[in-house]
Amino acid sequence: MSNHQDVSFEQYAFDDGGRVHVDWSEGIGPLDAFVGTVTGISRSAGDVIVAVEADADQYSDGSIYGGTHDCAPEWVTPL
Repeated sequence: MSNHQDVSFEQYAFDDGGRVHVDWSEGIGPLDAFVGTVTGISRSAGDVIVAVEADADQYSDGSIYGGTHDCAPEWVTPL
């Protein structure tokens, strides 16, 4: 995800490349929370979206889930 002029990491306690915990209880998938690395921030339909690459070891073998998750900023907490 690319950075857009109207949204930046300056507004948040986390930064690009930072390690974070994500409360994924409102997301779709098998986990209620996960740990990963922030890979970008953008705006879509007026909402700020934080891309977080989940650590692979949190999903069972053969899971269709994993990779990068689009998250609301309020779901993301720095580690």
